[in-house]
Amino acid sequence: MNMNPQIHLTTGQFAKLIGVSKDTLFHYDKIGIFSPEIKAENGYRYYSIYQSDVFYVIAMLKELGVPLKEIKEYLEKRSPDELIRLLEKEANTIARKINRLQAMKQLIKEKLQITRVAIGINPFEIGYEEKGEAGLFVTEVKPLTDDKHIYDSYYHHYRLLEKYNIGISHSTGWMIDTKKISARDYLGYDYLYTKVDKKAYANFTIDKGTYLVAYHSGGYSSIDQTYERLTIFAKEHDLILTGFFYEDVLLDELSMEGFEKYLVKLSVRINK
Repeated sequence: MNMNPQIHLTTGQFAKLIGVSKDTLFHYDKIGIFSPEIKAENGYRYYSIYQSDVFYVIAMLKELGVPLKEIKEYLEKRSPDELIRLLEKEANTIARKINRLQAMKQLIKEKLQITRVAIGINPFEIGYEEKGEAGLFVTEVKPLTDDKHIYDSYYHHYRLLEKYNIGISHSTGWMIDTKKISARDYLGYDYLYTKVDKKAYANFTIDKGTYLVAYHSGGYSSIDQTYERLTIFAKEHDLILTGFFYEDVLLDELSMEGFEKYLVKLSVRINK
């Protein structure tokens, strides 16, 4: 093939056109994945301007994590049918990555919002909060008599989240029946839960209404003190606690070193 100055570019020109180094082009040529259209007897190498489309596809596949070996195998047997098969496969890969990135973006957004609110909280205050209905995905927990039972409860919960393709929007929370708190059973948790946006995934709904809210920052070994503060406050104000207490960790290991420094939000629905 004769060199056509209207469509053929030197290695340097082609590298500048597509935004890579000449070394990258030399390496791709050496391993047989992308070579210049013309290799002249005088040693000059020329790429067709139309080869840029092929290079961009190679770069895209490489960015998606497709090994160069697989890219080379495709190029060696390329055809319209093979291209359709390849692009359909990678389109599905991109869709999965987009969904994961969107979930990560939502996680970051929620974590940022929660942390900003948390740093302005007075942990000694008890207040009220109006809540609308919220969907939860809950799983039963084993009696938390030792670390193994805590681990087993988390393991079971996370595996079910994976099974139903539910992303964790933020930290998993604990639920405990108000009757247990009245009996001073502060570690007799009933469920682990994760908040879910899609109602189809929810197997439990938080009732809308007025909730009594307190915060605890002294570690789980002393969380009974905050439960007692809540129950005493409720008695003094003639409030009836109903349903479950919900524990949400607002500041966790991402922002506080050591679980004894976590900030935990306790909330329970009340009837006046």
